Amino acid sequence: MTEIKPLSFNQQLRALSPWQQLAFITALAQRSSVNYQLFCEAVDFGEAGALNKLLGLLWESQLTKEAKINWAVQQEKLPELQPDPDAYDMYGVYPALDAAMAVELAIEQALQTDEENAIRASKLSRSTVRQFLVKQLPEDFDEQHESTWLRSQPLMDDENAFQDELLVQVTSANIPHPLLIRQLRELANNQGASNLGISLD
Repeated sequence: MTEIKPLSFNQQLRALSPWQQLAFITALAQRSSVNYQLFCEAVDFGEAGALNKLLGLLWESQLTKEAKINWAVQQEKLPELQPDPDAYDMYGVYPALDAAMAVELAIEQALQTDEENAIRASKLSRSTVRQFLVKQLPEDFDEQHESTWLRSQPLMDDENAFQDELLVQVTSANIPHPLLIRQLRELANNQGASNLGISLD
């Protein structure tokens, strides 16, 4: 008798229904949006509220079946919301760009379902945390021990635990019940802290 191997995290994401994938991506984007707001406030870039408005529309579309949102029009707003890393001599531009890219993935998913988008969003969020942690390492740190060091970091643990919990909640229902969507939004708000553990306070 052949042993059935449990599905990997990415395989579980691929197996989600389209609404579950959209909810998963939107929640990750919501959690990272604080990084974007802090960057906008620090350098007076664009309008932090514009990204939040897009997130609001994404949640609204999942809460209300009657919501008619032209995602192609919303997508056109994204380029001007994405900061250019070459234009800023500060690390904060990278998490901010990642946050804008996460919203872009959610809008792409709302426009046309692609099972890889949830995986892209998952990897993007983990990468934001990983790069933030690596930035804190001394230059002479042994690269061979980098992955072991990363796995031992509470922030990386938090990221992995958040994504695990998000997947559990997303798969707890077969239909996008408004109560579940509100719970996911609350989870994603993460008590005001981003995936880098920083908050507007």
